Amino acid sequence: YRPWVCFHDTHCFWFYYLCPMNELKLELWYPVKDLLVTQGFGENRVPYYKQMGLLGHNGIDMLARTGQPVRAAHDGEVTFAGEDGQAGLGVVLRTLEGFDYKGQLVYFKSIYWHLDKGSIKVVPGQKVKVGDILGGADTTGLATSCHLHFGIKPILQGEQAWLWDNVAQSNGYHGAIDPSPYFNGFFAEDSAQVVSKLSALIALLKQALALFRK
Repeated sequence: YRPWVCFHDTHCFWFYYLCPMNELKLELWYPVKDLLVTQGFGENRVPYYKQMGLLGHNGIDMLARTGQPVRAAHDGEVTFAGEDGQAGLGVVLRTLEGFDYKGQLVYFKSIYWHLDKGSIKVVPGQKVKVGDILGGADTTGLATSCHLHFGIKPILQGEQAWLWDNVAQSNGYHGAIDPSPYFNGFFAEDSAQVVSKLSALIALLKQALALFRK
């Protein structure tokens, strides 16, 4: 068991109950500020998704200004930073610990595509915290307007230490799953302020519990 924090919405917290390790849920922060989703997960507005062997869009497109900071949606390690064909320039992060996915303890990787040339600020192997800037938004790769393509995939380590396999590779989205249920409702840019307020709230709660027990 470990303490678990659940962000209910942008105005209030439901927190502090004990949660078994196998029920620990990945928590994501919005990687760009002023969120506007232009294409959701599973949508298929253009035919080339089918040509790529996808049932539909395998991520979430978030409208962004050219050069707008794109931030880490969770703590993690950079596993890729560079160019990837149709996806353009991007960054991939892997979580540092396991989380529950359909009753199985897995790791997750988050994907950030269409970043601006020369804007990437991280390198493979680097550890990052939620809110750290990864790069700037742009239109590199197959993108018709400036936006961030964000996706997540549950993964497990393979037989070799450097190999990681997609848990849901055959799901029709090349292993990607809908990130929407994992967002906590807060922007990564504001993570330091949110955590500070939460810490103060927890300290008050501990004081109240101590007085109650006397």
